[in-house]
Amino acid sequence: MKVHFLLLPLFLLSCTKKPESAEKPKQTTEEQCFILNEGINYEDVVKPAALPTHEEILKNLPSHIQMTDLTGFQKFNYDLTTTEELQATEKNYFDSPEYQKKVNEWIKALPEFNYLSIQENYALAKNKYGLWLIEKNKADFKPYFLGLTQNVYLRDFYGKDQKFLENNQFVMAGTLVDIQRLSRIPMLPKYEVIKDGVQFSIKLEDIKKDSDQDGFNDLFENFIGLNPNSADTDGDGIADFDDPNPKHKSGTEKFTAMYETLVDHPTTATRYSFVEILSNCDYFKAINPKNIKVLVYNTTEKAPIKDDVLDHFFPGKYSKMRTYKNYDEVYFTDFSDPSGDGTLSAEFVDGKWKFDKKYTVEFGM
Repeated sequence: MKVHFLLLPLFLLSCTKKPESAEKPKQTTEEQCFILNEGINYEDVVKPAALPTHEEILKNLPSHIQMTDLTGFQKFNYDLTTTEELQATEKNYFDSPEYQKKVNEWIKALPEFNYLSIQENYALAKNKYGLWLIEKNKADFKPYFLGLTQNVYLRDFYGKDQKFLENNQFVMAGTLVDIQRLSRIPMLPKYEVIKDGVQFSIKLEDIKKDSDQDGFNDLFENFIGLNPNSADTDGDGIADFDDPNPKHKSGTEKFTAMYETLVDHPTTATRYSFVEILSNCDYFKAINPKNIKVLVYNTTEKAPIKDDVLDHFFPGKYSKMRTYKNYDEVYFTDFSDPSGDGTLSAEFVDGKWKFDKKYTVEFGM
């Protein structure tokens, strides 16, 4: 679900009236979290931003990514059948005894990654955000996110045992593309070539930079919207690396507990992966889950992660709550998640939140 939002300041100019504030009044928590009026809520309608042009994509390519033209190269061609075959082959490889034996010590240290290649004391690995470089120093394994946007299409993304380091740089051939979803439902994307036959390179010193020494390299913190210059982005006294909700301070309100119960669930622990949620509600932002790590974004927030890889992991999105006549204690919310769209209801019964979740559209994933 590719989401583009644009928040524009409103300037009112008049010869007879005093200039008004350039910014809209800050909404109260009630206004952020509940539908308070009947009918169409025009204040919730946000115009999508215009899609970037090829020139803008090229101009705004992250500065740490360097491009060099290749003289001999395989022309870009995206084929769904071939891609699905590569994905299936890769999955079988990751499940194979050969793979488990080959990268056994890396898996033991960091099981949340899949490993593509090993070169010297480095491994090229991937998770849902993309490619990582993992450095082995004796018994210590340190992951560094490469910060490659989805506009960087790497020819060997599904390859293995390839060389990826040269002259203290990460190096890989590919194509700079414009990728667009033809629907917000996950499906075959549309690719347009911006620049073909490119060698992408990133200096190791840029990859390893961790300005606040919090355990996440700067490229990753910039990518997911954390502060690379502060080890505690939300100022709650918990370092980002250990904080289950590093963007926002936690709270104990009744509706915060509701959202917490809704999204928290037992799962395999991860250090370098989060559950992404889109919501404007302060109650939601203040959750303190016990089993998962979350990143809660405003729907109007210009977070790098939303432009780069939103389609790849399809975060949960929740509307404002509303109540209906004769159901004053039942709170209804529209939602969208990787499985589809629907409506859920929440009711506080005997000191606990109880939910009823129904899908109206299923994506078949």
